[in-house]
Amino acid sequence: MKLRFSRTSLNLIIFTCIALIGWAGIDKNSKVDELNSETINVISPLELKNLESLNQQSWTSQEGIQVIWQSRLDTDFLIRVRGTRADKTPLIDNHKISWQAAYWQWDINMGTDFAMALDAFGQLLKGFPAALKGRAGSIILQGPWSPEIARLISARIIKDLDLKSLNELKTATNNNSHHCPWQPVSAQFWLQDQLMQPGLSQPDMVSKTWGIEQLPYFSAITPNSLHSWKQVFSQQWQVSWAKPKKQFDMLSDLAYYRLPANYLLQGYWQINELTPAVLEDYLAQCRRDVR
Repeated sequence: MKLRFSRTSLNLIIFTCIALIGWAGIDKNSKVDELNSETINVISPLELKNLESLNQQSWTSQEGIQVIWQSRLDTDFLIRVRGTRADKTPLIDNHKISWQAAYWQWDINMGTDFAMALDAFGQLLKGFPAALKGRAGSIILQGPWSPEIARLISARIIKDLDLKSLNELKTATNNNSHHCPWQPVSAQFWLQDQLMQPGLSQPDMVSKTWGIEQLPYFSAITPNSLHSWKQVFSQQWQVSWAKPKKQFDMLSDLAYYRLPANYLLQGYWQINELTPAVLEDYLAQCRRDVR
């Protein structure tokens, strides 16, 4: 049995087929474009918030001691001294002294009335543990100090504690520790965030490397997972940057480890340049030091 169609019916069938094929192609392209758009959105650069300067001054005393002073009107007169800690240094029971793997830290809060706190500060200097004097260290000041008073206070601390220069300080690392490159800073930030014990990672200014006792196991680094980390990191960094206490900690690291003044912001602004390939190349350069 033969089907017979009029010319009008054939034209209608042909037109309908062409329309269906065209619609299917448009729908397919639309889905592809949608997937591409989602992929682009996942790995698109972050819009990084501008961060204000930490507003600090830095100088080196005649003895070679680095001093950092951050001028702030919204904090008390704060003093922090970091000194090197030898392996055999005994723990000293003093609530103003805290202990880390490589250094001790002395924190003094002089309140808001500097003149009234001077006598108490003098007594603290006199009673400072003799076992911790004569160490290499740094001084960090935060608060409404005047330049003249900041220099006088730091000079007195250097004299009474007999502080030494950190210029020759090298990071003490155990055998089989890893030494990772200094740059890029953003890759170092990522690595520090993966460590179970960040305190075991310390920079060595002499060799321009970071000494890390043990590298953890890293799962595959993908664009999506790295982008997620960037978002969380940048948000946390912005929050920390605005807090006086966090800024005090950041400045303490800059002074003690003699890091470049722009080190912290450098890592922040490099965040969009960090890719899985850059990280893999960075980790491949973390050499093992066997002594």
